Amino acid sequence: MRRTRSSRLLKGLISGYTFSLCVILLLAAGLTPNSIVPPTTAWAATPQEAGIPLTCTELGLPSIGAAGSPDLFWKDRKVLRVRFLDGSEFLMAKVRYYAQFWSDYANIRFEFKETGLSDIRVSFNPDGSSWSYIGNSAKGVDESEPTMNFGWFNESTTAVEFRRTILHEFGHALGLIHEHQSPGATINWNKPVVYKYYWEHFRWNQSLVDSAIFAKYSKARTQYTAYDPTSIMHYPIPAEFTTDGTSVGWNTKLSKMDIDFIKNKYP
Repeated sequence: MRRTRSSRLLKGLISGYTFSLCVILLLAAGLTPNSIVPPTTAWAATPQEAGIPLTCTELGLPSIGAAGSPDLFWKDRKVLRVRFLDGSEFLMAKVRYYAQFWSDYANIRFEFKETGLSDIRVSFNPDGSSWSYIGNSAKGVDESEPTMNFGWFNESTTAVEFRRTILHEFGHALGLIHEHQSPGATINWNKPVVYKYYWEHFRWNQSLVDSAIFAKYSKARTQYTAYDPTSIMHYPIPAEFTTDGTSVGWNTKLSKMDIDFIKNKYP
């Protein structure tokens, strides 16, 4: 990977900065996901065009790799209805194909439809940001609005990038959250480097980085397995971000722990 100062995700992050900080502070104060309006949103990492990747923030309860919030799973559901709000047939076909990989292991399937009520609404707004509401928090979104976006897909996107990003976002849609804040994570962060990166790229202050990157969530507020650096829900961590040189690459497939966990949540 090579270093970049790409600004493709910057606009979206800056516009959401104030709300992001407010929500993170609310969570730090111990409020539950049901206390937060609007519903939980997760912003995905930008494609790997950099040595230090443009990783994401979350608006709402963060994730725990093969883990999630017990309140956000779709309980007693076997089918989730998915409707596209825009996009070419080529892009829609990619989403239909890779999203179903989760259904190979979870007793839940995605029903893609053109009209009518839906649980998940997909957009391809090319703003450089990909994100999804987490689990059933999407219920609070108006039927005319997207609950998931793929902001960098086009006709030249590689198969690996389609798979990586679609699996990640649909993992969020099923209720999964990010791995780096797992109670079981043992990441030896090189905090000055991480602070510098997020300030230079996104103008995040130390308090926001502490809340969105370094903070771990309590076992009582999440469901989780052992920390899984190979999870599709983990975003990459370059060696520069850790004091011991440990790094996490761009995971592009469901890990064994992802599979075991989703089987358990949707038996």
